[in-house]
Amino acid sequence: MPETAIGVFGTGRLARAVHRLATEEGLTAHLLDPRRPEQWDTVPPPGVLVDCSAPEAVAHAADLSARLDVPLVECVSGLDEHHLRVLEERAAGTVVVLAPNLSLGNYLQTRALRLVADVVTTMDRAGITGAVPEAAVLERHPAAKRHRPSTTASRLARQWLRHTGRPAADVASLRCGPAVSDHEVRLTWPEQTLTLTHRVDSLDAAAAGAIGAAQWAAGHARGGTYTIHQVFDDLLATMAARTADDDDREDTP
Repeated sequence: MPETAIGVFGTGRLARAVHRLATEEGLTAHLLDPRRPEQWDTVPPPGVLVDCSAPEAVAHAADLSARLDVPLVECVSGLDEHHLRVLEERAAGTVVVLAPNLSLGNYLQTRALRLVADVVTTMDRAGITGAVPEAAVLERHPAAKRHRPSTTASRLARQWLRHTGRPAADVASLRCGPAVSDHEVRLTWPEQTLTLTHRVDSLDAAAAGAIGAAQWAAGHARGGTYTIHQVFDDLLATMAARTADDDDREDTP
């Protein structure tokens, strides 16, 4: 069965990274310039659309996804309520993956934060005084990053609040330094500190996640809105089930 062709909506650094990495992996991918709608019909129709454009072009990406009748992987961050409503409407007809941070490292950082939160709140309920630390989130992006705090930093703070019932003491932003990003969650007790840090050195980390999400969306029959972390959860569950089946077959006499 041939791989699904990927339409990469955008011309910026992430769009180019997704297109290059997909091509290197032997996949069919086409760059679609949001500013040149006359160009969109000059390439073979893709089986899934990956939006790497900008907030002002999100509605155009959703419209193109609807016209082509293909799933949409939405990689643009900093979306407002209007953008989210547009994507929710699109999800009524197909799969829409919300992926403001596509990296596997962010997924692991978030899972680690949830685990820590669950452990310290359990210790707190068990009577361990001061088990729940003060939390703060620090994110760094280059000066060209439009909004602050980043969507990723805000979501890390919300994860902490959701799992501990306590808000982060601060969500701080730096706009300086090299391209891509750093995100740190600092957990502080009076006598010790634990940091969960994720640094991205190349957009290939996000591009790999975008390609994986695109292939998942193209093969997922059930429409609706999904987060990139739900996609990763599903991929893990699928692989775990396959491993269990393989183990069962090996154990069968």
